[in-house]
Amino acid sequence: MANTTIESPVRQSTNGRTRPTAPEPPFEVAGPWTGRQYPASALEESIFVDQLELLSGYNDVDEFERRDVTVLLTALRCGLTPEQLLEQAPGVKPARLLAAHRELETRRMLSEHAWQTITVDGTVLAFETFAPCAAELLPAVISHLQTYRSDRGRFTEALEDATDQVVRATRRVRVLEKRVAEAQSDLARARQLGTLLYDIYGQGAWSLPTYMPSRVGALVPLRAAALLGDDITASRRVS
Repeated sequence: MANTTIESPVRQSTNGRTRPTAPEPPFEVAGPWTGRQYPASALEESIFVDQLELLSGYNDVDEFERRDVTVLLTALRCGLTPEQLLEQAPGVKPARLLAAHRELETRRMLSEHAWQTITVDGTVLAFETFAPCAAELLPAVISHLQTYRSDRGRFTEALEDATDQVVRATRRVRVLEKRVAEAQSDLARARQLGTLLYDIYGQGAWSLPTYMPSRVGALVPLRAAALLGDDITASRRVS
């Protein structure tokens, strides 16, 4: 995957010579596509999926390859429309991207529901039942709670704390996503804010261990891989 580095501009000195500005940390966006280079909003992702359905002729397609998942997620992180994507990668099949999105969203929702069931029920039994599914989105949180299974009192406290952390992290991400959307008139600003959501070093807000992704476009590679499972073949059919 190509890395696009945006450098600082040069500054005109008082003697007429140009010299670089004081070094500023460049920011990088992870994506192979030419475009605006900041993530799609929730609304834009919804429109993206609608356009895929249109381009697919509204046919019921259920097959996709792992590379379709990569193309889908990188396109959403770069904020491309399906038309822009097809211009740069004419071999991409909209129907396969649509199938990949549907599968990821189905599995994401199941994992989110598993976590919600754990938090609402609050028992060790519910945790043991739904933890494997919830761990696909919150592996660090589930691993932490595993250590308290034998002590009901400490488990309850740990679960309450973990629930609060997930809620707060998710709210912070939503605020940041809103700021990105509001900065669309300033491309450089939107790109800078976009890297706070996702960067190539895994330090963006979407990578926070306590963040519960609310849509496919917010899935980082590790979470997407966990949702699809290690047993996914080069080409698979949605179950």
